Amino acid sequence: MAAEDKSKKPKIDLKARLGKTNIGTQAVPLPVPGQSQPPPSGSGSGGKSPNIAPPPGISPGIPVPPFAQAAKPAAAEPPPPKPTAVQQTIKVEVGEEIIKEREKAKKRLIMAAVGTALLGIAIGYPVGGAAARNERGKQIVANAKALMPDVKAANEKMKELDTLLGEAAEKLGKKEYPAELAGQLGGINIPFDATKVDGGSISGLNAGALRQLLNYTSGVEELNKKKDSLKNLLELAKAPIEKAWKEEKEPVMNFSVLFRSDQKGVIAELVPVKDPFEIGKDWPANYAVMKPERTQQGMKSVEKKLNRYTKGDLPGGGDPQLIPIDPTTTAMFTSQEGIRNLRKAFLDLRTELKGDDSNPQNPITGLIETGDNLMTAIQKVTQGS
Repeated sequence: MAAEDKSKKPKIDLKARLGKTNIGTQAVPLPVPGQSQPPPSGSGSGGKSPNIAPPPGISPGIPVPPFAQAAKPAAAEPPPPKPTAVQQTIKVEVGEEIIKEREKAKKRLIMAAVGTALLGIAIGYPVGGAAARNERGKQIVANAKALMPDVKAANEKMKELDTLLGEAAEKLGKKEYPAELAGQLGGINIPFDATKVDGGSISGLNAGALRQLLNYTSGVEELNKKKDSLKNLLELAKAPIEKAWKEEKEPVMNFSVLFRSDQKGVIAELVPVKDPFEIGKDWPANYAVMKPERTQQGMKSVEKKLNRYTKGDLPGGGDPQLIPIDPTTTAMFTSQEGIRNLRKAFLDLRTELKGDDSNPQNPITGLIETGDNLMTAIQKVTQGS
């Protein structure tokens, strides 16, 4: 029985005694020094609480129990560790991948635009007069109108480029070098690329107009590349071509054949003449050529002054002999080849611009004509026809 009495003895809750006192059935929180306590809910009439003194034995100067104190602010987190060399390398590699992906994305933009536009056509977006009666149709017309100034500006630049090429071609025909054309090409850029073609702006075009727009976009991008290539060629070819025109009037010996002894007999080498001499004047008995020789650093041209062959066995007396080569047979190795390359570059670029109908079975439509046809197709959309 004594054990049962002990087990039934109520437990003392120290936290409850320290934290609150009982007034009837009302729990009153322990006053904290320096703080005012809110009145307990359900207190007397009017919601006002009588002033309650702290329990006996507890003065306002007693410190607050540990469990009632405010939590200490959390310690500042240490700064993140510096990236390792491996992490930095990964960032660099990721950056390079992003650059490559941007280049690929530019090429994929046109294809994405095609898919979006064809989807719009398949759904049956209304165009023309019916389109003008709904919001979607109004947006299609607005997009088409916004596209027209871009196509017109690009076509105007291409016509300007064709004029410059025509004037330069006339100079080439007169054997006058169009030196100023390189600078003019650097100042011209056809302002139309894949950024002008997105699904929203082309979804209302019919299949024919869409095909023209995509061909026009890719053609203009290729044209700008060829224009820059021609500019670089003009800068590099000026001196050699002017030299070739001069040599057409006064041909010179640019190459010679060098004969020398070998273990198996006589062998020949084609070597450039260091100071070419005119074919119509007296030929020197000996002259310098640039002979290729193998060294520890690799192959290099070494200047050699040798006798010109006149008669006898080759190579006479065991020494190498030189025989000049007719310049008309070495034109492909000289600056005359540069003239042909430049003329071909002019022809290719002008064909891109104006087309070529010399072969009726396979005519080539120029970009200028493609742009004009595209403008007509877009105009029909804007007029509701």
